[in-house]
Amino acid sequence: MSKLTEQELRDLTSWAESDGPADSGVTLSEDDADRAAQRILRMVGRPSLGHRQATGEGSSPRRQVRLPHTLNHELDEYARCERTTASEVIRLAVSEYLHHHKPDLANAEA
Repeated sequence: MSKLTEQELRDLTSWAESDGPADSGVTLSEDDADRAAQRILRMVGRPSLGHRQATGEGSSPRRQVRLPHTLNHELDEYARCERTTASEVIRLAVSEYLHHHKPDLANAEA
């Protein structure tokens, strides 16, 4: 596996941010492409998930949770296999859980 030079990374970043053709002249293996994508994401950051994201205001609320080692490992492995992040898996899992386990608020107030 070859390592990308800083110039190749800058060229790939420029290409990814442009409307250029798909053939950039650089061919990456699957692992190299994954590493390049992660480096690019670290350079540019991730957008806020807050409701005011479109206006550039506000920030995403952050929650912290402790996981048993085995569950944490399973989460990391799942995210790696699905080519996503643990944070995205957690967001989807919480959303799905809440969607399927909505409390009956009318009876909860009684």
